[in-house]
Amino acid sequence: MEFTKSIFVLITVCTICVLAERKYEVKHFTGCQSAGLCCEQVNNTCYVPNSRKIDQTVGNCFCDSKCLQMKDCCVDFEQTCQAKDCIMGEWSEWSQCSNSCGRGRKHRKRAIIQERAFGGKTCPTATKSKKSCYGEYGCLQQSVEYSREEMAEVGYIMPANFSIYRVSKHYSPQHDIRKNLFFKNFQDNIIPRKPAYSAVYKVTHVGRACQRSPWANVLQKHAEVCVECQPTSMNKRLERCTGHGVFHQETTWKAISVRNCHGKWKMITHHDFKTCNHQGNHDFVLV
Repeated sequence: MEFTKSIFVLITVCTICVLAERKYEVKHFTGCQSAGLCCEQVNNTCYVPNSRKIDQTVGNCFCDSKCLQMKDCCVDFEQTCQAKDCIMGEWSEWSQCSNSCGRGRKHRKRAIIQERAFGGKTCPTATKSKKSCYGEYGCLQQSVEYSREEMAEVGYIMPANFSIYRVSKHYSPQHDIRKNLFFKNFQDNIIPRKPAYSAVYKVTHVGRACQRSPWANVLQKHAEVCVECQPTSMNKRLERCTGHGVFHQETTWKAISVRNCHGKWKMITHHDFKTCNHQGNHDFVLV
């Protein structure tokens, strides 16, 4: 009876030992591939215990990208964790100019197709690029589509010498007759998106009231005058001055602060990015 009982206990213990061994069996890895390890930079947790190193010794071998310097890589590190250089995509096409009618910028970009890994070449910092441009695709002046709108507009003018606010406080736009227009169209620290432009006009009709003005009396029939559009007078939506005319077409003008002084003129030169003579008698600005 005692013998039978001892045999039963022995079998039970052995069964428990086998089950425990199966339950807590520890898988042994032989290198980076079997352990599924490949790590960036120095990583002290990225190692395989009791495995062969590249120097053929056995111990804790590592699978991080610095192990080659430390000379403690697993034997299969270079094969399993090959260095991967950064791969960049091609540059995209240049975007349209940010300003549809005037100075602006174009942009392009490229994507990172593959990030560097395991000590490969790093990606360049430049993934975006820009350059200056001059947009003309959205200019409304002289566009056939908008000529009817421009034909109906009236150009309000004043002498060009009133516009020398850059060198004279007396004619500053914050003080002269244009101050309301200046603060309506512009705010502090806003850089004009388009430079000044001008054209030459030939007067075809003029009211008698203009003769009473010391500056508007030069607006006589057949007289040729230079008229300038300055950034501070440009309409934000149109990015141009209202009433700047249409090439070889007759449009209307009015003199600021001269009662009943108005007439018609014909633009005889195309708009050009030049300014008029701010000291001349036959030079005016649109407001």
